Amino acid sequence: MALTLGGSALFSGTAAAQQVGAGAEWTTSGGTADGTRYSTLTDITPANVGLLKEEFAFQTGVNGSHMGDPLVVDSTLYAVTPYPNKLVAYDLNTGKAKWTYSPAVNQYAKGVNCCDTTNRGAAYANGKIVYNLLDNTTVAVDAVTGKQVWRTNLADPHTGVTMTGAPLIAKGKVFVGTSSGEMGVRGWVQALDLATGKKLWRAYTTGPDKDVLIGANFHAFYPKDQGKDIGATSWQGTAWKQGGSSVWAYLTYDAELDLLFYGTSQPGVWNPDMRPGDNKWGASVFARKPDTGEAIWAYQVTPHDNWDYDAISENIAVDQTVNGTLRKLLVHFDKNGFAYTFDRATGEILLANPFIGEITWANGVDLKTGLPDINTDKLTHQGAETDNICPSALGAKGWEPGTFSPKTGLFYIPTFNMCMSMHMLKAEYVAGAPYMGNDIAMGLGADPSFTGELIAWDAPTGTKKWGVKERYAIYGGILSTAGGVVFYGTQDKTFKAIDASTGAVLFKTQLECSTVGNPISFTGPDGKQRIAVFSGVGAMAGAIGGGGACHSNKTSTAIGGGEVHVFKLP
Repeated sequence: MALTLGGSALFSGTAAAQQVGAGAEWTTSGGTADGTRYSTLTDITPANVGLLKEEFAFQTGVNGSHMGDPLVVDSTLYAVTPYPNKLVAYDLNTGKAKWTYSPAVNQYAKGVNCCDTTNRGAAYANGKIVYNLLDNTTVAVDAVTGKQVWRTNLADPHTGVTMTGAPLIAKGKVFVGTSSGEMGVRGWVQALDLATGKKLWRAYTTGPDKDVLIGANFHAFYPKDQGKDIGATSWQGTAWKQGGSSVWAYLTYDAELDLLFYGTSQPGVWNPDMRPGDNKWGASVFARKPDTGEAIWAYQVTPHDNWDYDAISENIAVDQTVNGTLRKLLVHFDKNGFAYTFDRATGEILLANPFIGEITWANGVDLKTGLPDINTDKLTHQGAETDNICPSALGAKGWEPGTFSPKTGLFYIPTFNMCMSMHMLKAEYVAGAPYMGNDIAMGLGADPSFTGELIAWDAPTGTKKWGVKERYAIYGGILSTAGGVVFYGTQDKTFKAIDASTGAVLFKTQLECSTVGNPISFTGPDGKQRIAVFSGVGAMAGAIGGGGACHSNKTSTAIGGGEVHVFKLP
């Protein structure tokens, strides 16, 4: 028997706590806390998806990269904009804005944030919309009135810290993390009280065990990740204090094991010759207890990261059968090109297979040691250029979140077909300034006919089932539905739907701007299924996409846009 609770379908029995998918509402970035980005709605099918028509196009009033996803609660859609981080509530009955919350944001943060002034979304619980401001402030807003409930500042942007990630809410707590691993600061994840905004605990990524919240209950599966205070001793001197390794992408939570999962970004400085050692816990995956923050296990995906292969990609919790046994899995598609199927209770890697065709930095991952088999001629060094490194610093897959469909048992993942050359430079640390030390040139891989590919992946076997190659990059997230349809956008301003079983293209429409957002699904006031997605690109996405100018009533430039598109069947 299935039970609907807060817009999520739950199974009874052995998988009682695992959330399968979002239902009538979309209340958190991943659809559910375990991040499947799967909708249980079935109105839209391969047979009728081609009939979709735009119902509304809400303008946010802000140009730039609208990353993340809208939320839907009851008959209201909520959209968070990039800087200045407005929250707009739209009435799905009328297609008009109900109210706008416009917080004061320290504009200094705009100047120190790396890679576009984006915001990756909000979360809803207990009558509150919660999200992060660029200046390291987390706010809670009354979902009905638009009035601020609480506001908590977590760091000073003058130190180089900013926040762009989406919060996750679980067990009455809000979990957030830092951006700006490029700024010579060390990353952290913070827990806040949902009711009051009170700071509960903070776990740093680098430093001694007391800072990282590693204690007696920590059991890393592999010897390479075991030892006392290795978050400090795997660095030279006190370089861990400028260790980067931020937590700016999507967090997930498994209620059955009561574990919080997230990945960390590249260690700072980018020039690896300036930071000898493994540099833990940069480019790593963590499992923590949400009540205390204590680490339960961690796995460093790319030790001594030479290539900006941070591990910020989402970690999706699913239960699937591997070699005849039902396992509690955590599936992570890393920027480095390997898909890691973990036992999410222990951190053991069951499989780590390449999910793209062109990987030159390593030959594979040793499942006994957990170590990558590195091609030493692709290591980067100060004063030298290293060519034909694949994938590029954008990753085989970056922050753009994939989806898991229990209907097909497959993951649908956006990938990049790009390689790079890197030249490392000496960097000087100045507090609050960029601390990188590299020069990068990126281009298409050996086959220049496509920029990205949407792949269907079987995690229990570590195999690609099929793929849809795209001339233009997929620089946003993916949605799968119980109706058997997968939605995503490409950087030529195309939003499309494909058959979840075959990859056949079933629907295409042109947006006024490209999308870097993540599609969602929900039930409209008439009880029928809807699909929504942001459009709007900023400087970085506009440069990568190559999709040309935006076209709308508000903008005709390559950087701009700012709309929420809602689609329905006739």
